[in-house]
Amino acid sequence: MPRDSCLFVFFCNCGGGREGRRAGEEREGRWGFMLVKIIAPLFMLVALGFGREFFEISGLDWLFYFLLAASITMALLPLIIKLAFHFNLLDQSDQDHRRKVHRDPTPKIGGIAVVGGFMSALLLAGTQSPELTAIIAGSLLIFFSGVLDDIFCLSTKLRFLAQLAAALLVIWFGVRLSLLPETTFWARNLNILLTLLWIIGLTNAFNFLDGINGEASGIAVIIGTALAIFAFAHSTTLRGEVIVIAVGATAGFMPYNLKRRAEVFLGDGGSGFLGFFLAVMALHINWGDQPGLVNLLMPVAIFSLGIYDMCLTTVTRIYSGKVKNIHDWLVFTGKDHIHHRLTGILGGSRLAAVFFIYVVAVANAVFPVLYIIYRGTSDWFIYAAFAQTMLIYVMITIMLFSYRYERRKEAR
Repeated sequence: MPRDSCLFVFFCNCGGGREGRRAGEEREGRWGFMLVKIIAPLFMLVALGFGREFFEISGLDWLFYFLLAASITMALLPLIIKLAFHFNLLDQSDQDHRRKVHRDPTPKIGGIAVVGGFMSALLLAGTQSPELTAIIAGSLLIFFSGVLDDIFCLSTKLRFLAQLAAALLVIWFGVRLSLLPETTFWARNLNILLTLLWIIGLTNAFNFLDGINGEASGIAVIIGTALAIFAFAHSTTLRGEVIVIAVGATAGFMPYNLKRRAEVFLGDGGSGFLGFFLAVMALHINWGDQPGLVNLLMPVAIFSLGIYDMCLTTVTRIYSGKVKNIHDWLVFTGKDHIHHRLTGILGGSRLAAVFFIYVVAVANAVFPVLYIIYRGTSDWFIYAAFAQTMLIYVMITIMLFSYRYERRKEAR
């Protein structure tokens, strides 16, 4: 939606837009149907409450928190969807479908349910760490700025300042890259600069990836699972449990989003929250005593899908003259992301495109995970795995541009 029309649409319809309410009634049905969606996860919550001791005795605390976060998210989503239709907090489709692929007005504040499920389970688990508290605070800052952007369309400058402030907060508490020995002023500040690029870049990369149903949330579950395995493998149980809670909350969102006609979107708040949180947790978990280059290659491989999509769109947009500065880069939207291109190649099937993306994300994560599980494996294993990741993207790039060339050739 154009920036200058966001406030007008919100205030004209915040009393309950007729179109929004009508669409809500058509897609949600009666209140009874919605109550069934709420009651089912509530029963699971009650069962978890009585069964918590079993999980603790069995050493499955992480599974308890996963199910708890997922259940709370699923219980909140029907209410969030109903409120979104009532207050017209909907993502409207383009009339010509040039920028957006969905056709129906869809709630865009699903991230509220994800963060609600995450925070509720987290409060029960406890953080007990200044660094984790700073990470959660920074993630919430990104979330609230994203929700405000979904409703009021914040300026690019405000959104960037929020991302910068959140990144500096976690850096202040010692969560940052340490690629260079911090023996000099320049080395220390270069580490900080690289950390800012990593956090802000991946935060925006997740926003870019939130383009078709189930994409950003599914990738977050895959990446989060890999990071949690790393955390548990190195006995950083608390960090692992926090990541598992985020994975559970996101998994609870997916049944409402991963379908042909999504019932709700993450919105900028939800995608930004997940991108920031996972990017920072990748810096915070213990990658072991591997050489510095290995410690760098493993998270880069796991997050490579977002990095690739961001680089692909940035290069093509600069080359075509569509993006000329940071402002253009942040606000420009178009159908040139990897999911749009794959949808065209796969015959217009968005579900096929998103499952193809899942396969790539899993392939990128599985070798670093195997490396950490089999700790005696040579470092050359991760180098070979990273080379395989690069080969995957070379093949995808050839496939994307070959398809584009054939389309242009047919159009002549």
